[in-house]
Amino acid sequence: MAVRRTTLFDQVASEIITLIEERGLKPGDDVPPEGELAARFGVNRLAVREAIRALAAREILVSSQGRPARVNVPTARVFGQILGFRLRQQSLVFDDVLDARGAIEGALVSRAAVRVSAGEATTDAAAALLDEMAQATADRERFVALDLAFHHEIARMADNGILELVLESLSDVLAAHRLASYEGRSRRGDSQQATITAHRRILDAIAAGDPQEAVAAMAAHLSETGEDLGATL
Repeated sequence: MAVRRTTLFDQVASEIITLIEERGLKPGDDVPPEGELAARFGVNRLAVREAIRALAAREILVSSQGRPARVNVPTARVFGQILGFRLRQQSLVFDDVLDARGAIEGALVSRAAVRVSAGEATTDAAAALLDEMAQATADRERFVALDLAFHHEIARMADNGILELVLESLSDVLAAHRLASYEGRSRRGDSQQATITAHRRILDAIAAGDPQEAVAAMAAHLSETGEDLGATL
């Protein structure tokens, strides 16, 4: 199948992805050699090489000298880098992050509550993280790290791979978000203990198997976070 020369590298990259899917190649499997791909797509080897390089940058392939490229398992790193860059360039604002968190984390806590109610998940790990947070309120870096871990644990409890991947891709953005929230709360003269209380309400609702209350508790928590962020402006 010949590939049109318009945006050649992108087209070759798309064809390689299609080939991976058609052949059912799994992570670790080799893709065909450059020469075979060039002949299949009707392009030169340089076009194939550049396409493979682009796919490796997106973590779809792993490329190493002396052997064919291999199928990889992409992480959230690339997406996270883009979001972080956009935020630093001020084309994304904290209000956008809050809106995104409301949609994503509302769905996660609801699903987590349903799974706990069905006996498919437990709140033990999240409760342990919350206890650690309560002991780390004066240590900004540790407190924020535990805060992130708490929310990621809820995502794990929810067991939705797509939502968990989206939340993971936001990790760097959310770390900046939470640092700003921590500073804002301090400037308002409020204790970080209020954050612990908000998290405990969320966890209690999940543990009770009450998805509606869990969503409401998360919404209240994000509203408080918005007030903290307002104090940093």
